[in-house]
Amino acid sequence: MTGDHNKSSFGRALLNLHSGYTDSLPGREKHIECLKSFLKKHLEDHCSVSMYISGPPGTGKTVSLQSLFASHLVTDNFTTVYVNCSMIKSANHVYAKIAETLKIGSGTQRECISTIEQYLKSKHKSILMVLDEIDQLSSKNQSILYQIFEWPIIPQSNMVVIGIANSLDLTDRLLPMLKTKVSLQPELLNFPPYTKTELANIISHRLENAGVAELFPVNAIQLLSAKIASFRGDIRYALDVTRRVIELADEKIDKKIELNDVIAVLNNVYSTSGALDNNDENSEKLPLQQELVVCALLLLLSSTKKSQVITIGKVFDVFKTICKKRNIQVRDLSEFITMSSLLETRGIIKILGQNINRLSKVLLLWDKNEIDDVLHDKQLLVDVLNDKSLLI
Repeated sequence: MTGDHNKSSFGRALLNLHSGYTDSLPGREKHIECLKSFLKKHLEDHCSVSMYISGPPGTGKTVSLQSLFASHLVTDNFTTVYVNCSMIKSANHVYAKIAETLKIGSGTQRECISTIEQYLKSKHKSILMVLDEIDQLSSKNQSILYQIFEWPIIPQSNMVVIGIANSLDLTDRLLPMLKTKVSLQPELLNFPPYTKTELANIISHRLENAGVAELFPVNAIQLLSAKIASFRGDIRYALDVTRRVIELADEKIDKKIELNDVIAVLNNVYSTSGALDNNDENSEKLPLQQELVVCALLLLLSSTKKSQVITIGKVFDVFKTICKKRNIQVRDLSEFITMSSLLETRGIIKILGQNINRLSKVLLLWDKNEIDDVLHDKQLLVDVLNDKSLLI
């Protein structure tokens, strides 16, 4: 196979391995069928219902549900309202976002709530309301979460509310009062971490669809899948690592993917005591996205009084700004928290609290010299620290 042919094949593979691209979801067929049945039952019974979907990051929760958005089941029967709660300014802003999506006006929080509830009492097409990262709406007395999950009991509301988050026990922990009424109890659907077999099947399926299955040795896919499954079963990281392996091979003269390429990238991503044996001098370096997280944290530390608390939410906001300014793909909060957890695993930062969310406090444990040693691009840190506009 010629180098030029391999190069064009690599391009197709990278496109198909993007976490946002999918034509099918191996390993999640039963979950998708469950979602379909849930929506069909609502339509058949003419009864408003709710569901809570849980599972660790990268287990297919959002993409499985979104795979139904373009189906006739949804487009013919529902008005879809999708809100990623990690991307709105504040928890209270969710009402304005819902009203905006329903095209029923805007205004203050109280005005938006009133408008939404009036709309729910009027004659309308069934509403499929999906609130992703719903734990970001958590507040002191959980008034926002309670109100949203109580909307289905409004007479003639004609709606399905689906909340998505990582925590398995969110409804029990934050919304215990929902148990007092059968009509308020959301149906539960859990997405477990992907197994090594499922990860390998997904990667192989993506490569086959790109017509480049022969480029990636089977034993390399098995190694990659087993390592990631043992850590957290996150398909997004599996796809990221696979893309990085292909990019690494593309830089080689012979353009061949070998087992050592996978070992080098895995050590680069995880770099823990369980890292695989590898003599790559760059194995301790941070991946670009993790470098950007560290840069965002250092910028905040250099511009914040010592008494002020730095939270995951603040670091995430600066991280997003850095990515947008540098034309780098912006990750969502769930992926950002996963990257932050990897940094914590390496001992670079400490995240306080059992459940990581926007309000979790972040501490930097390494000094600047130690961080310099794990950066591929030291100039990146210098540029970020000198750009105070990133904090606006």
